[in-house]
Amino acid sequence: MKQVKKFCVSPVEQELSFRVWCQKNDIKAVLFDGDDTLWRTVPIFRMQMGKSYDRLVEIGHFDRETWKSKVEEINNRLFETCGVNPIRWDLVVEELGQFGLDDQAKSQLKQVLAEIYQIPPKFVEETESGLAFLKSTGIQMGIVTHANVEWTRRKFGWLGLERFLGWDDVFVVDENGQKTKQSWMEAMNYFKVRPENCVVVGDSPRSDINPVCELGVRHCFLVKNKYDIWSIHQQPVDELKTQEVRSVNDLRWLGREVVYK
Repeated sequence: MKQVKKFCVSPVEQELSFRVWCQKNDIKAVLFDGDDTLWRTVPIFRMQMGKSYDRLVEIGHFDRETWKSKVEEINNRLFETCGVNPIRWDLVVEELGQFGLDDQAKSQLKQVLAEIYQIPPKFVEETESGLAFLKSTGIQMGIVTHANVEWTRRKFGWLGLERFLGWDDVFVVDENGQKTKQSWMEAMNYFKVRPENCVVVGDSPRSDINPVCELGVRHCFLVKNKYDIWSIHQQPVDELKTQEVRSVNDLRWLGREVVYK
């Protein structure tokens, strides 16, 4: 997949060339996914899920890898019906009860997994610089997230996102469903922008890149993190419309094609 490449110009020239790139491509807004695009949540999930596997090993019946496989199978299946609603974890634990978990063990597991939503995430590397750059250009920015309002508000505050955009610049997709072509269109309607006038940045081919490509977004950017995203999100993408970035900070280099015509 093509990657956005740096080029050697001053900060002022970066901003000017980015503005010209947006004008040339009729770009009015940059829309981002939140989790694992702007901030890191997969490491938090994996840390707490790992603690649950350790607790399950203490209970017995299976080794750690077997417990891990069972939890992931149930979790992936319930994701399709429950979306990202945190209640999904209670349902996962209840299903695990068939393998001999008593009420005390189930309660402990639920508590471990509920802590996922109490741990402040960290930004993906260079995201703060990228958001500051985009703010300086005056481009409209918006976050389109699948997480629920309560958890999103906490992350907004923990990360100090008000430095870059307002709470009104966050569109929350229904946590009980999936992030789809329709929900992205609803987000674009909310931000009063057409697909062809958007840049979209996300880490999920399934939930971010492919739905917006279907809508007609011409410039998509897939964040490739240092850790693997969930297998259920992995899909091929349209590489004619999609480029790889390390973070939103790489958007500052889009003006390269303007400078080096």
